Parts: sequence; C-alpha cells; structure tokens
Amino acid sequence: MQFNEYLKTCRTANSHTQEALVHALYSFDTEHFKGLDTTTLSKWERGITKPKLAKQVSIIKYFQTLTHVVLPCFDSYSEAEIEESICKVGMQNIITESKSKKLILNFPSDSMSIDDLRVYQLKNFIMIDKVININTYLDKDFNHGFTQLEADDFKKWAQLPGNLFLVCEYFEEIIGLLFVLKLKKSAFEKIINGIIMEKELKNEDFALPHEEGSSYILSFFTLNKKAASMLFVRYYAHLISHQKYIHKVGVATFMEDAQKLIENINLPYHTSSMVGQGKELQFFKAPLSSFLATESVIKMILTKQECKEE
Repeated sequence: MQFNEYLKTCRTANSHTQEALVHALYSFDTEHFKGLDTTTLSKWERGITKPKLAKQVSIIKYFQTLTHVVLPCFDSYSEAEIEESICKVGMQNIITESKSKKLILNFPSDSMSIDDLRVYQLKNFIMIDKVININTYLDKDFNHGFTQLEADDFKKWAQLPGNLFLVCEYFEEIIGLLFVLKLKKSAFEKIINGIIMEKELKNEDFALPHEEGSSYILSFFTLNKKAASMLFVRYYAHLISHQKYIHKVGVATFMEDAQKLIENINLPYHTSSMVGQGKELQFFKAPLSSFLATESVIKMILTKQECKEE
C-alpha cells in the first residue's frame, strides 16, 4: 500500500470529505497542517505529491484517535500481504544502524539474495529440535544462565498458538531465529518489571491469537543483517495484522550490544534490576501504538514504490 492509497482509504472509511479532513487535521495538529487545503490533500491522494514523514505519522495518529486502532485501515490486508508491502531494505537499514556484533554476526552475505531466504514458524520446521538446541545454548550464554530455561521450555512454548517462534533458513542452513511470546497483560507486566522470571510462566499466562495480550521478545540471533531483516519484517507484519489483540511490546536483556538495536526499533528503556552476581538486567517496553506509529516504520510500510529491493 502506498501512502496516497492509504490516505484515501482511511478518509473514505471514516466518512470524511476532503474538506472535512483538512479541517480535522488542522484542529488535531496545527503546527503540521497550517495552510493545508483541499488542493494539496487531493494531490496527496492522487500521488502527485506526498507529505513529509512527520506529517504522515501525524495523519495516522489522527486516525488512531478516531478509530482507536494502532494502524487504522489495514483491516482488509492479510498478514502475507502486509509482509510483502514492507520494505526489506528499510528494515535492514534500521538493523545495520544498531551495529550489534553479538546478536547479528557478520557472516558473508554479499552472494546471498534475500529471495533465497525463507522464514518459517518453528513448530512447522523440520529441524525444530536443532533450532531449539541452538537457542538454548545461546540463551545460557547471553543471559549468563540466569533464566534457567531448558530446551523443553522453548519447545513447549513454540507449540502455543499465540506465540511467534520464527526461524530463517538459507538452503537448508539455519541462519537466524526470533522467538516471541504472547502474554496476558498481567503476566507481561510482571515479566517486564522483574517480578517474575520467564521460567515461572504458567500455561494460563499465555494469550491466544485472538485474545488481548502483549508481545514479549524472548530470543533473537542471526548470522547476518539480511536474515535479521527478514525475521523482523515477518514480526512487524504479524504485529500489524494482529494489532487489535496486542497491547504492548517489550524485551529484557543483559547485553549492552542489544540496547542500540532495541532503541532503534523504538522500545524505550523502562527499568532495570540487579540480579545474580552483580548483573544488570534491563527492561524495555512501549505501547504498540508508539512502537508502530513512527517515521521509520511508516517509511517501511507506505513507501514500497520507492523501496529499492535486491
């Protein structure tokens, strides 16, 4: 979806004439829409001109207040269609800027085409046990054994329908993983405030796909930025397509190397806790509305025409 198409879809879906939307936007954000008229709005809708990203975000926030939906007017698009519309290079740029060296390795990728990468749900992946064992090893290394999670925990959680356990494959080689839990709001707040550990989660703490909950990033690791991009593109598509059922997004980490990546995807610092032998566990969280309605995300999902993919 291009921005002009999105704008017209949202305007008509909310029964606004162009004139009514001009007045509404001016009242909502005078600084950004001072001087806006129907001629300019018409050019935006026809794709002749386009507002700056800050204005695009403000328009989306206006429709948020009107509809109480994080990214309004995506209802008619499937998760696969949303994924296809996201600019992978844009996601790759966000990830590259983080300069993470432990979570995203520098395995040679010049000869690797994004088209040859495949992302699967782990529960449908033939090498599920191999991926689980890799992740269990990484979890103990990255988290200094603090989580006390075992392979059986990850495998059990991978089967729960609300969770999103992704693996990236390149010609039958595993080159990345991204595991995300969908927790009920009360369980999420306990985790993100350090009240309980992941090991203490019970079956009743997990939310179903069409039950309101929050998204908690549990594990992430890739061999290069292309795999990282593909995994996060799938994750963002999932968040957008399930936005009515996701309240917040969060993550916890010991790793300084991870913090820049977390900040780049717009998860601000929330709190921290000293655990174990003087190790600082940092928590990051954001409402889904502020996590998705940012210039970097809007640029990725509403400028596909300008996206120069491989």
